[in-house]
Amino acid sequence: MRRCISCRESKPQDELLRFTLSGDTISADTDGNSEGRGYYLCSRKECIENAIKRKAFNRACRTNVDADSIETAINIALDRQGEELNVKKS
Repeated sequence: MRRCISCRESKPQDELLRFTLSGDTISADTDGNSEGRGYYLCSRKECIENAIKRKAFNRACRTNVDADSIETAINIALDRQGEELNVKKS
């Protein structure tokens, strides 16, 4: 079980999107084998929008994460799952 950084609900790992941090760039871990600390996010639209709006990645990573890398990583992760939600900054 892993916890979503946005809604804070615990869910099975395979139901969440996984991201890793390298420097100040967040990356989608689409195969689940990337090294480093994992950050998990629900693929629900509300969770994604709240994570961006409330800077959940900055809080979870305890650093200032580049907003463009967050959007890119989320779109890559969703694309790999076959879902579409083009994330844009608000």
